[in-house]
Amino acid sequence: MDQRSKIGILGFGVEGRAMLDYLHKNGHKNLTICDQNVDLDIDPTQGVSVKLGPKYLENLERLDIVFRTPGIPFLEPQIQSAKAQGVEVSSMTKFFIEQCPCPIIGVTGTKGKGTTCSLIYEMLKKGGKNVYLGGNIGNPPVEFLDELKNDDVVVLELSSFQLQDLEKSPRYGVILNTTSDHLDYHVDRNEYMHAKENLLAHQHKDSLAVLNKDYEYCKFYEQLVRGELKWVSVKGGNIYCGDERIADVSEMKLVGSHNLENILPAVLIAYELGVKKSVIHEVIKTFKNLPYRLQEVRELGGVRYFNDSYSTTPETSMAAVDSFDEPTILIAGGYDKGLSYNEWAIKILTKPNLHTVILIGDTAQKMEDALVRAEDRLGEAEGSPTRILRRNNMEEAVVDAYADSEKGGVVVLSPAAASFDMYKNYKERGNDFMAQVRKLK
Repeated sequence: MDQRSKIGILGFGVEGRAMLDYLHKNGHKNLTICDQNVDLDIDPTQGVSVKLGPKYLENLERLDIVFRTPGIPFLEPQIQSAKAQGVEVSSMTKFFIEQCPCPIIGVTGTKGKGTTCSLIYEMLKKGGKNVYLGGNIGNPPVEFLDELKNDDVVVLELSSFQLQDLEKSPRYGVILNTTSDHLDYHVDRNEYMHAKENLLAHQHKDSLAVLNKDYEYCKFYEQLVRGELKWVSVKGGNIYCGDERIADVSEMKLVGSHNLENILPAVLIAYELGVKKSVIHEVIKTFKNLPYRLQEVRELGGVRYFNDSYSTTPETSMAAVDSFDEPTILIAGGYDKGLSYNEWAIKILTKPNLHTVILIGDTAQKMEDALVRAEDRLGEAEGSPTRILRRNNMEEAVVDAYADSEKGGVVVLSPAAASFDMYKNYKERGNDFMAQVRKLK
């Protein structure tokens, strides 16, 4: 790619805009924005061509290189056709990893990526490293690409969408528990699992891979390891790195026992990069839940309210439910990504302290059906007498949760589904929940 290259930016969201700014800054002028949204707000002073509307992916073969946003599948037939005709298909993430002059720590998994990346970032920063945080959390990494020096460190949160077309892997690769997600995007679970392979597939003998021994997924990825492999595992009441005790689990500031699975690889990576035990210990004792991830909103009348809107899969909602032993009310439901709720329903009905589940959104009927089937399977002896309510919106759900709550209990929004049926994204959904909770008196 040089200044004469004809470049297409496919999708003009956060990554597309960051890529445009980077290319402009570095002297590229022959740029075309391709997006299905005909109402895009594009600065006319930037002098770019535009191709908007439903046919935005046609005639890509006229370009030399295209940068695909994560929301457009790599296997989209028109993109693959252009690639077969000699067009270079890239993305912001792919380009960044190929150009980055310093070590990258890449973190992927179904959930927990943002928390793990933030923990690593805080440990390295407090340990005196010059560290940058990017990907789905932090800034689009091309925004700081030109600032990087050889002895810096970059932490990247990477989704399956961003990994699918990589031809170079980060030096440090962390794969958290990988189950099923985005089946509205990937053909099936197998494609989803394969999409994450590239975090490790192009590593070398000096690389490090970190896997969690407690999960079946590790057998899928272990065979890809090209360099050193280190394992983490949740055991007992202490946090270790190798044989070195770092902290007691009870010192964790994070809410949710599942967050121990995020702390362990962060500890290992920080230790590997020379951060002192005392610094790691301090971060564990002070690091709180990220926004929208079991974030405590308020306490009212002895009841605590938690915003877990980032929970968009059954597994993460199950983990949220497992985080509390207090009397619990769960608000769940949203956009249907084609996921199964059978195991989720079993967890709901066998968690003795969860006495009410309030369902909203497009998946409400699917979730209720799963709960009814689970009740039939479990029978009265095994299942708990969980109340199942259906409400039309977040306001109704929060008001009813407030009315049904008891002192010393918790109300948790953990939807187990995406937000696109009622909201623009999980943040808007979480903000609505917080607004409704703060209105309570």
